[in-house]
Amino acid sequence: MLRIIAIIKNQIYSQMKKALLALVLSIPFGLLAQSWFSTNQNADLMISGVEFNNTGGSLRFNHPNGLATDGTKLLVCDRFNNRILVWHEAPSVWNAPPDLVLGQTNFTNNNAGTNKNELNWPGNASLAANGKLVVADTENDRLLIWQSFPTTNGKAADISIHLPTITPIGTQQRWEWPWGVWTDGTRLAAVATMGHTLLFWNTMPTIDNQAPSYTIDLPQFGTPRNISTDGSSFFFVGDHNAKVNGDEPGTFFWNTYPTAARPYDFYRSEWIKGVKLTNGKLLASGIQNIYTWDTVPTNANTSPSARITLGFYKNGDGVDVVEAKGRFYVNNYNGNNVLVFNTLPTEMTPNPSFALSVSNMNANSLDSIGYIQNPALATDGTRLIVTSDFDRRIHIFNNFPSHSGVLPDKIISTQQWNIAPWDNALFDGKFAIVGSRSVAIWQNVQNLAQNPSQIFNGFIGSATFSDLKGVALDSRLFYIADRNGQVYIWRGIPQNQSTNPALTLSFPNAQLSRLSSDDTYFCVTSQSPAAIYIYKVADLANGITTPWKTLNTPQTLNLPAEALAFNGAFAIANQSFNQVLLWKDINQAGDMSKAIVLGQSSAANREAAIGQNRLFMPAALLAYQNQLWVGEMKFSSRVLRFSYAPTGVKDIEADTWQVFPNPLTHALTVQLPPNAVGNIDVYDVLGRFLKQCPIHNSMVQLDLSAMPAGSYFIKYQEQVKKVMKY
Repeated sequence: MLRIIAIIKNQIYSQMKKALLALVLSIPFGLLAQSWFSTNQNADLMISGVEFNNTGGSLRFNHPNGLATDGTKLLVCDRFNNRILVWHEAPSVWNAPPDLVLGQTNFTNNNAGTNKNELNWPGNASLAANGKLVVADTENDRLLIWQSFPTTNGKAADISIHLPTITPIGTQQRWEWPWGVWTDGTRLAAVATMGHTLLFWNTMPTIDNQAPSYTIDLPQFGTPRNISTDGSSFFFVGDHNAKVNGDEPGTFFWNTYPTAARPYDFYRSEWIKGVKLTNGKLLASGIQNIYTWDTVPTNANTSPSARITLGFYKNGDGVDVVEAKGRFYVNNYNGNNVLVFNTLPTEMTPNPSFALSVSNMNANSLDSIGYIQNPALATDGTRLIVTSDFDRRIHIFNNFPSHSGVLPDKIISTQQWNIAPWDNALFDGKFAIVGSRSVAIWQNVQNLAQNPSQIFNGFIGSATFSDLKGVALDSRLFYIADRNGQVYIWRGIPQNQSTNPALTLSFPNAQLSRLSSDDTYFCVTSQSPAAIYIYKVADLANGITTPWKTLNTPQTLNLPAEALAFNGAFAIANQSFNQVLLWKDINQAGDMSKAIVLGQSSAANREAAIGQNRLFMPAALLAYQNQLWVGEMKFSSRVLRFSYAPTGVKDIEADTWQVFPNPLTHALTVQLPPNAVGNIDVYDVLGRFLKQCPIHNSMVQLDLSAMPAGSYFIKYQEQVKKVMKY
């Protein structure tokens, strides 16, 4: 009986092996071992988040940006999750689950999309008493309109108004990026943030791309955002970059709803969004404070009757407030919750009753998934180190993450040194961070929890700092970039604050970003005008300050944030075109016919999106072995890993290590030489990295039970073996 079973088992395996061989032979040879990155490839791992296309649940908000209500329902624009959450009755407890989701078919997914049932970074919503719903689908540059309130998850909108399509010919800047929106079910108003224009429809649109009835475009507008109005007695628009007193947040007020193009009546510093309450008062949320006016203000001199400042109120781009079911809901954008007040907040009783989505209103639910705002990346060859200027933290992963959603092993606050690290550098065990006007240096990267070896504030020698954006370090030189166009270079880390730089590179009228050096090439990134300057370190060490190569082709770069030379290759985080440009040979850098593009299907595609093969404002880079790590900033902040299989994947029958059994069913045993160090990596037949197992002793067990039957490549150092699972 056992023999018969064994024969059957062998026959099944033989048939399966033939089928797998046929499958492998049907794949183009180059894909069997992707020897380098490829355009539009998927990232294979993500940290600073749950997982690809995974929100983490219906109540895990990721930067809620807007609220809407008809007095009973509550809608939350969960922006980074590309969805709108709907409660049929405004919640009265913190953990009330939403009843409906729009933009997604379920509460788990968060990929962006362009169909009428999908969203890409929704900004604001407005719900009329008659059930008409309008959403500003910001990154899709459109308004979506539901003629009646949707009753099923992922219900498609009835009408789409694509702002670039309806921009009149001859308009100086086409209308894009709708942010604010308002409707009473009869009329419609919206904001084209890009194009700094307010759009008005006298009647609700009934067809796609229906043009507005009139517009308002004033020279004082910078990037207008939200709309606040009751449709008659007041109308005001918050602006992130108002041109009244320089580029600063502010709000433009009209004392009546504008029925034709006309100037504003008064202006108030600080961007706010508000609602007229049933008792006639105005409740408004600002970037830092929550305000109440006893009546709607009619001039700039009308002060609020109450100004509430809360330590856990961490707003930003998501100012919004609504009244529903006798409660007051205040959006908390960077706190990733909605503050709920059962009674109107006053300076004597400022605290909310609860915060929707978290049991503790001081908590940020994104901390539980290791969210890192504005990450910058470094490694000492073993650990992954991620700094954040926004969080003022250093996140340390003791080993490179082997799967998505891994949390850091240690978090170190930089607030104790009053540094918000925008960039970092690590070389030969030394670590440096820069931010604002400060520099901190550790002579031993293993001691980051201790005070830095050196802290420089304001200047080093003749180098004076205004806004530090870049730092780099190699075997010969130490570099610091100030945003104002100056790069200061020392021969090694400065000994003290009086040490003058050996060289200064000046880029007049430029706004500089991050620096990098791989000890052969030193890279300077200019965001405006967009340019990359590549120097040879040996030239700089000899006092030669002429760039080896300059990349500044118009229409190729848009606010590049970092450039990186590695292993003879070259990469650019092309931030505002939402792509990473790669060249396998740095000598070909700038030749777009030789470029690989990550985050888009081609270099011509530039739309931002949160997805496995899409990028949203990539701004930081790190090369490690066969991996490129990409950190997004501001409007996403994921950290993504893109990988390729080792060059020349093939079976190597070396005696130095063995794998058995082969074929296997569940687990693979790897016998390594004594004192083996490093990691064992697993790839599929397409060369995609699957998992990594750190080596702790010479006998390693790899659990492959979760993987489907097929062929896999197991890599140790430069040797690769093929194994089969059935």
